[in-house]
Order: sequence, then C-alpha cells, then structure tokens
Amino acid sequence: MFTVKTFGPLPLPVSQTEFYFQNWEFSFSDAQKPLTITIALILFLVLVSAAVTLYRRAKGSETAGLSIHEPAKIQDILNEALQQRATYELRFQDESAQRTRFTCSPVGFAPAVGISLELSGYIKPRKSWIGRGVVCYFKTAGQRKEIKWSFFSFTTTIVDLVSSQTRQHIVLATPEKLERKQRRGHLRLDPPSEDIPEVQIWPETLSNLDRPEDDLPLLEFMVTQQDNPLRVLNISGGGLLLELRPPLPKVLGADLEKGHRFFIRLGLRDPEQGTVRSYQLLAQVRNIFIDPTHGKRLIGLSFVAHLPETEGPRRWEPLNGNGVEEIEDWVFKRHLGLYREKGLV
Repeated sequence: MFTVKTFGPLPLPVSQTEFYFQNWEFSFSDAQKPLTITIALILFLVLVSAAVTLYRRAKGSETAGLSIHEPAKIQDILNEALQQRATYELRFQDESAQRTRFTCSPVGFAPAVGISLELSGYIKPRKSWIGRGVVCYFKTAGQRKEIKWSFFSFTTTIVDLVSSQTRQHIVLATPEKLERKQRRGHLRLDPPSEDIPEVQIWPETLSNLDRPEDDLPLLEFMVTQQDNPLRVLNISGGGLLLELRPPLPKVLGADLEKGHRFFIRLGLRDPEQGTVRSYQLLAQVRNIFIDPTHGKRLIGLSFVAHLPETEGPRRWEPLNGNGVEEIEDWVFKRHLGLYREKGLV
C-alpha cells in the first residue's frame, strides 16, 4: 500500500497575492457605484419634490390674497357695481363657446336670488342657457378725485331668464368667491404717482440704438416736479398708458404715430423697502387718442424689448409679447398692497 500524502494549497507569490486583493477591492468599488448613483438620484428627486411643493404653497398663498370669500364683502362689491351700473362681460365656460362674449348691465341684486343682468337688444337668450356656467368680469370705480379702478371676476351659473316687452334679463347665482383680476393678458395697475417717481422717454433713432440715455430725454416725468408733461395712467408687465399734456415738443409730433418706437426708462418704487429700481425698455405705440378740447393725448405703448441688468455686455432682449416678469411681479404685489390698504384682504 502506498501512503498518500496531502498537501496544503501552495502559497501565491507576493506579487500575485497583492494583485488578487487589489482586483477584489476594485470589484467591490465597481459594485458600489450603481448603489451610490441610485441613492444620489433619490435624494435629488426628494429635494426637487420638496422645492416644487414649497413653491406651489407660496404661489397659492399669494393668489389666495387676491380672492374674496367673505359673503358680506362680496355683497358690498356687487351692490357697488349695481349702483355704478358697471358693465359685466360674460363668456360661457363650455369649451365650444369660450370665444362667445357679450356684455350686460346690472339691474338688481339680492343674495338669495342672484344678480339680474340686462342684455343688449340684439342678444336673444334661450332656455338652454339655464344651468350653464359663465365667467364674468367687471370693474368698479373708487371714490377719489382721480378714478382708480378695481377689477373683479367670478364664475357662476345662469339660474333663470326673465323676459319683458323691451329687454331680456338673465339671473346669475350669487358667486361664492370673487377674484381680483382683469380680462387681459397682463394685470394692470393705476399707480399713485409716487410709485413711479421717474419716467424718461427717447425716440428710437439710428444714432441711439445702443445707449439712448446718453442723450437728453425727449419727455421726462419727475415726481418732485410740480409741472410734468406726462403722467402714467396705468402700467402692466406688457406696457404703459401715458397721458401727454400740452405744450408738447414739436419734434414729437412726427413720432406719435402707431408703430413708432421709444426707449423708456422708468423707476418703480418698492412698497416695502422704499427703494427705486430702474428698468430700460423699448416700447411701440399701439393706440393714440387726442382730446380735442384740452389737447391731451393718451398713448398706449406695448413693451417689445428690455435691457436686463447684467454684468456682461449690454444686450437688448426681445419680449415676443410675454411682458417683463419683474414688472408683472411688481404690479401683482402692488395690487395686493393697495387692496390691503382698503381693508379688502
């Protein structure tokens, strides 16, 4: 019989041993990479979700500030609209009829019954209107020397039709909520003069396309001056409505036509901090109205480009009808501040 001897595993050379453990270490590290990436992705998604939630809550709280839910306040505003014979603009909520708009005048209001609106003579309501949802817009004038408009909208349903020999009436259910907004692409504000303490205007020419402010302005408004040739009647993120008072510069006559463009620099006062921020804009004339009695001119201007405040080279950016976001935010916050001053929120 032969004796079988057992032998243990042969030891690896030192160089091979180091290579083995290094290779195992690299394999373990490679296996960890997908796990690390997955954990990082999950954390990123959690942070994004939290940020979106906080943003929606913040926007929701701001929007809620422009809504009226108290029945007593709603009734006061609707009664005020009735006294002023405010014009209501209505459109149906149906997708197929959203472009159909018509105007009415209030002739009665009782909270338990609803809002009675008188239709124009050419509008013939049908019984099928009862129960249909409508969106309504109206505005009321403040009791001041200079008229300040407050804009409202609400959704409701038509609950009844009333016919007479001369006019047709519809009755709307009393809304549970009023929104402070206009039927416009941009929210507009009739600002107090101290809110826009400075406005400067230059006509667009081939010689001042880069730096119009290097020349003297053609028109200028300063809140510290008693006599000003212009006044801002309203402002939105999309444009301005200006009142120009005579005598006007002679060179301005040829430029005041639809389609002509002007450079505008205006300062907006922060209602909370009191600081004034300047904006440089390029605006185009859209509408002109001349008062034949007093010679005043109302000029509607739309913003077509703006010059952002950047550290790099100056570059005018086209707006393409979107408006200036910073001015829209300012108008929104100023609206909210004025409503708070009136005690409506």
